[in-house]
Amino acid sequence: MSARLLRPLTRRLPPTSPACLRLVRPGTYNVSHFNPVVHSNTTSLQIRSIARPYSSKLSPGEGMGHNTPQNQKQEQQSNQDQDNQKSDGSSSSSSSSSSNSKKSKLLLIAAVFSGYLFHSIILRPNDLSLGDIPVLLDIVSPPSLNPTSFVPYTIVEREQVSSTAFIITVEPFDPLHRLMGGSEKNARKNANKLRNELQEAWNHGLWCVEIKQPQLQVARDYTPLPPPVGQEREEMVRGRLRFLIRKMEGGEVSSYLSKLQVGDKVELRGPHLGFDVARRLGGSLESSSSGGGGKEQGRVVFLAGGTGIAPALQVARRLYGPVYEKENGKKEEEWKEIEDMPAIPPKMTIVWANRFREDCPDCEDLEALRKRGYLPPSLDNAKNTAAGGIMPYLQDIKAHHPEQFNYACTVDTEKRFIDAKTILDAVVSTTPNPKSSSTTSLTKSTTHPSCPFHSSSALINVSDRQDHEARCKCASHANGKNLLMVSGPDGFIARFAGPKAWSEGLERQGHVAGVAGELMKKGKMNKEEWMVLKL
Repeated sequence: MSARLLRPLTRRLPPTSPACLRLVRPGTYNVSHFNPVVHSNTTSLQIRSIARPYSSKLSPGEGMGHNTPQNQKQEQQSNQDQDNQKSDGSSSSSSSSSSNSKKSKLLLIAAVFSGYLFHSIILRPNDLSLGDIPVLLDIVSPPSLNPTSFVPYTIVEREQVSSTAFIITVEPFDPLHRLMGGSEKNARKNANKLRNELQEAWNHGLWCVEIKQPQLQVARDYTPLPPPVGQEREEMVRGRLRFLIRKMEGGEVSSYLSKLQVGDKVELRGPHLGFDVARRLGGSLESSSSGGGGKEQGRVVFLAGGTGIAPALQVARRLYGPVYEKENGKKEEEWKEIEDMPAIPPKMTIVWANRFREDCPDCEDLEALRKRGYLPPSLDNAKNTAAGGIMPYLQDIKAHHPEQFNYACTVDTEKRFIDAKTILDAVVSTTPNPKSSSTTSLTKSTTHPSCPFHSSSALINVSDRQDHEARCKCASHANGKNLLMVSGPDGFIARFAGPKAWSEGLERQGHVAGVAGELMKKGKMNKEEWMVLKL
């Protein structure tokens, strides 16, 4: 209310002016007695009785003077109530305690809200939201990663691996720990639940999460990288995830992520399970409950374009298991038993295509590997050829499984590309005897034509989002299949395996075409033994 509107209510009135009656109640009043009291420069009017033309008798409580019988009774009652309050000590103490408790809660809410405003408006405008207040007040626990709703994560590390690619590491967002210096105990309330969810996803093999761009309200699938060598258990407890991201021109989410720094918040939803690689390979990778005993084991050739190396590393982790730190006298074989890993894993070769050498430093091509018999130059040197990025993952797997695992790279700027010969060389590198020209090793087996795991014709209509719910329809003695897996940009996948197909709102595998399709038509790859998976 402005000062102009307040002025008529505060001006001085003449002691005999009936204008003051308009401040009591609208209507017509007759003053029967007045007693002006002067205090310094202020004159106040005390009204003892008022006569109204429409009422000759005052209603209870309407008397305005202090000497009316009704006001005297009210004063006596008020004094008596004050005496009763003084004598009732316990009631007063309880009321005071309740009042103090309410004040404390109000002060806490005010402090939290003030801290939120200071932190979000001044320090980090995009760090906290109003939805974090229940967590700050410890009313609810921090949300856990789930496949139905987005939950906040915090970027804790950022590594620039090339001019266009970087790796971000995120962990579950805890506003209380971030804003008020909360303890690690609060940050790990849902650690066990989250660890079990992540362990299930890693044991499955292929999986991804969605990362949201909040301004445009769009999300893209990103495949987590395996934890760094020797940090598997620690990262699992903390719920950390790593992503290899390449900034693409016009990419809504990648451009958004490229601008974020350590301490910023991102929103994730998942995990979403992908293709069941272990079930398709068969052999010792499949549990006995699903009829895996006695099956021959398949092999894997993985063509990865750019950031498509992330799912390739997930498959490698599923086949060879994580590399744990040797603590408490435990041997690597004991960790394999915990992970339910096979004693002899299948053979796998990764061919990684990059535009620039900076993305894959010191990575050799398949020709150099073939001259050395597909063995590493030196296990000691292999561990130190690269300080960061993706190469340490590949080098560590090769160092621990030199006879089962191979990797090679092609670089566009060096005029080296993946072609039909590259694929056939990779197929040869996974055969039991690499010096042999034969590309087949599986004996004939009975495959049900509608089995989504072992039938190429049935695989055409399979979506990766539904694959983990499917069931094998083959006979129990059916062998595993060899897998040619292709991951990368849509153009990369279409060139080597044919485009995917959309049907009923889901992205499905579609027919095999491209370079792989030509090799199968010419009989250079047995289409009965090799299945093509497009990621």
